[in-house]
Amino acid sequence: DGKIQYEEFRVFVEAAERQLWMLFRSIDRDKDGRLDKNELRSAFKKAGLTVSNQRLSGFFNEVDMDHDGYITFDEWR
Repeated sequence: DGKIQYEEFRVFVEAAERQLWMLFRSIDRDKDGRLDKNELRSAFKKAGLTVSNQRLSGFFNEVDMDHDGYITFDEWR
């Protein structure tokens, strides 16, 4: 019927959440459960992206909701 059933949606959301978690963990080099600017800078560089310090800081500050200098998984998602 073309409609998405609850179970299909739940499976989709769980898969997306797993992918976000895997990406987060791959960026978290020191495995402390949070990302700092250097880890994020390294991830951009590894992906072949050149990001200015100003843009990196802007992005980081937008995602770092509690402004503690780290991005947790809850902030990431």
